Amino acid sequence: MIGQGSAGRWVATASAALLASALAAGLMAPPAAAQVPGAKLPSGAVVPDFTGVWERPADQGIRFDPSGSPPPFTAAFSAKFQAGLAARARGEDAADPTAGCLPPGMPRMMVATYPMEILQTRGQVTIITEWDSQVRRIFTDGRPHPSEDKLDITFNGHSIGHWEGTTLVVDTVGLHGDTSFDASPAEHSDQMHLTERMRLLGPRTFEDQITVIDPVAFTRPWVVTRRYVRGGPDLQIMEYVCEENNRDFGPAPPPPGKP
Repeated sequence: MIGQGSAGRWVATASAALLASALAAGLMAPPAAAQVPGAKLPSGAVVPDFTGVWERPADQGIRFDPSGSPPPFTAAFSAKFQAGLAARARGEDAADPTAGCLPPGMPRMMVATYPMEILQTRGQVTIITEWDSQVRRIFTDGRPHPSEDKLDITFNGHSIGHWEGTTLVVDTVGLHGDTSFDASPAEHSDQMHLTERMRLLGPRTFEDQITVIDPVAFTRPWVVTRRYVRGGPDLQIMEYVCEENNRDFGPAPPPPGKP
């Protein structure tokens, strides 16, 4: 835990770093034509091929942080987290937003409960998850984030990316404040901001290092690394409609023939 003065300096430093990151993403991105796999970047690096269907290996689990460590909460958000754990221990219902068919949102979308597919096209990297059939667009055409008065607040946020060597650096803003990291009662504020470093560790291994920055809920950035394995040539994602599969969407209707 850090003091208020240190927290203020951390917020100022984090804000400056985020601004620099956003500017870099907008100004340093190569032309859209140079974003497809195999294309050569101005740095001399070759754009890696992320395309395909990826699965979460068993050792990664369905918790956002595979290590099981809690987020670096402030005192107020730590108290909320502990209260949520205590409520669950008493058997009280602590609803997971996805139980009502709401999208998992970012960054929970990248937990990849089911397979996800990555597509690379001119000026865009697209991630499609089988879970809730969610689509995430990472713009790599050099555009900046929208101005604050034009930024839509969404479940997956607004993502822009640029290449640093063979690593795709992604900056995401405009996120809902009431999404969850996983099925635990861990919360964040509406000031959450994400940066990611996506890279191939080998032909069949994809890594996403996610840094969660929340100056209201956290005392410092929370860095989590997720890994995925490339599926075989016959693996494909399927349609997932939560409203058809859901089993926790209010009371069950009465049996036929009863009021």
